[in-house]
Order: sequence, then structure tokens, then C-alpha cells
Amino acid sequence: MEIQSIDWKKGIILGAIAGVIWGWVVILINAISGAFQFESSVLQNLINFAAGGAIFGIVVSGFLTILQRWLPFKNIVANAVLLSTILWLLLRIGGMLLSSIEPERYHLITAQSIQGFIMAIVMGCILGILWKVNKKKV
Repeated sequence: MEIQSIDWKKGIILGAIAGVIWGWVVILINAISGAFQFESSVLQNLINFAAGGAIFGIVVSGFLTILQRWLPFKNIVANAVLLSTILWLLLRIGGMLLSSIEPERYHLITAQSIQGFIMAIVMGCILGILWKVNKKKV
């Protein structure tokens, strides 16, 4: 069995790029959908969503880097979407647990949940496309 080296640098860079793009797309889609109101200025949101997106992108890309051989699909975009939605669902389950512990502080909003699920799919698509484009260059 051939041992394949893991390209951590590629995973981190592609994840961060995908996450920043995703963070800005999230702002745009939320502005269109109105699923929730922003509490900060546009500049602060651009920075916060880019940073949060970069973290989410790096985590998804890290799992994609590590689990790539064992994922069920041959298509990298499909695998990225799968991982992104699974991680989002785990975060959502954590939110549901917080809601059950302190319902007055943490509360679930259906529109935000639906939008979050769609945005997890978008993250997977962006990341998978970046991986696919990068693979063609190599």
C-alpha cells in the first residue's frame, strides 16, 4: 500500500480562500434573503465574516485533506459538500443543545437554519471547485 503525503499547506490555503469568499457570499445572500439582521457595520461584518469563513473553510478543507481517500464520491466537489454539510449539522446540533439548556438566551430560528444549510452547501461547492482548479494546475 502506497503511503500518500498530506499537503497541509494546500489544504489550509484553499480552505482560507474558500472561507473568505464564502463569508462575503453569506453577507450578500443574507442581505437578499433578510433571514437575520446584522448588528454591526458593513466593514466590521466583512472582516468578521471573512475571518469566520476562513476558519470554517480551513476546518472543512482539513477534513477533506485527511479523509479524501475514504470519502464516498469520486468527485471532489461532492465530497467537499458532504463534509461541509456534516460539519454544519454538527454545529447545528450543538446549537440545539444550547437552546435546550438556555432557551431564553439561545433560540433556534428556522429561516436561519435553512439559510445555514444552504450556505454549508455553497461552502462545499466553493471549496471543491478551488480544489478541482488547483488539481488541474499541478
